[in-house]
Amino acid sequence: MKNRTPIIIAVIIGLLAIFSVHSYVKRVEQTTQNKLKGTPVVAARVNIAAGVELSMEMFTPKEVPEQFIPAQAIKGSAELKQILGRKLRVAVKAGQIVLWSDLVSEAKSGLSSAIPAGEGAFTVSIAKGIKSGLIQPNDHIDIIGSFAVPKPVQSIPNTSASWRQGSDMVNVVLLQNVTVLALGDSFGIESRATGGSGGGDVTVSLTLQESQLLMFASAHGELGAVLRRDGALDVKVRADLPRITFDAIDTIVGDLDGKRAMRIIEVQKGSKSESVPVSNSGKTQGDK
Repeated sequence: MKNRTPIIIAVIIGLLAIFSVHSYVKRVEQTTQNKLKGTPVVAARVNIAAGVELSMEMFTPKEVPEQFIPAQAIKGSAELKQILGRKLRVAVKAGQIVLWSDLVSEAKSGLSSAIPAGEGAFTVSIAKGIKSGLIQPNDHIDIIGSFAVPKPVQSIPNTSASWRQGSDMVNVVLLQNVTVLALGDSFGIESRATGGSGGGDVTVSLTLQESQLLMFASAHGELGAVLRRDGALDVKVRADLPRITFDAIDTIVGDLDGKRAMRIIEVQKGSKSESVPVSNSGKTQGDK
């Protein structure tokens, strides 16, 4: 019996370890499932034009992972009932999430009524990238900055004098998934219909810190914008967005070539779309 005691203890410890590992794996799986589980929000069932009075049949529930739901999204039947009979200040496409900022304000129709809670309107001049005339209110853009960074002061050999050898150019992604509020001096229906006015001026919705960042960047460099695909809300981690400099550009270009060797595109087939891998040659997988 004494010889069996260590074996019994070892078996019990092993069973406890297996149970602990199994419980941990189950918790991780459950956490992952909870993150991916969609939360229903209100989306447009059909294309809805700006100024149209809203009715129940225009909407449908749409499940979206919690981390991708905009702060201004309309959630649940109670909030849906609150918008019936009201009008949109901008057009909304079928399948698009409907936001409180999309609605014409009942109290006032100024730009301030379209700004999401916790953010403010900031107008910035976009000189590069997408032309401002191709942007519409409620579009989402990424903002990039290019700057001339002075090289560190270096001492001239055998002297006490110092000098700067030119400057380095650097290109950085400053902000991602920024909501456009207005173009030029117009917003809402007028801005959407005319493309706005005022050249490259774009008014976006930002937090106070983000506004500080763009104000500093616009004063010391040049800004460009990339228009996002409709419905694209993802935000890339900084590690995947390298600083572009003359020294690093060869390495970065080589990395991009590899990433573009195979891309995923959406192909429309009738009323449905399908994601298809495409190589650099333009052939999809399965083509000969």
